[in-house]
Amino acid sequence: METLRELLIKSVHSDSAAREFFESNLGNQEILNLLVECARDDYSNDARMEASYWISNFDIDCLKTVENKLLEIQKDELDSIACLIFVALGKLKSKEGLRYLIESRIAPVLHWEAEALKHHLKESFE
Repeated sequence: METLRELLIKSVHSDSAAREFFESNLGNQEILNLLVECARDDYSNDARMEASYWISNFDIDCLKTVENKLLEIQKDELDSIACLIFVALGKLKSKEGLRYLIESRIAPVLHWEAEALKHHLKESFE
């Protein structure tokens, strides 16, 4: 995990070799699992943020396998982490992800907009 953390921090700082590593592993389930664990509870917020960024770039088939963990991470207090997980859950068309996004993130600030979205997306809430 330490090597992955170092690569993530290098990637934050635009290190081309680190970015190439992640780009070449966007279909690697083992790397995705490590990124999810890092995003969940690593001590480095830079690493957590960058892990969330790379998670949001994985394809749908890989993301399906970690949806339940992503649903937990979306509740993170740091927007730089949670917002990227919203993107990953959006790729999955996750009903639980959508529900949380509207009810917990949009509605507290934009009540009527959230109500309108619920009507537009009614079938997603049934």
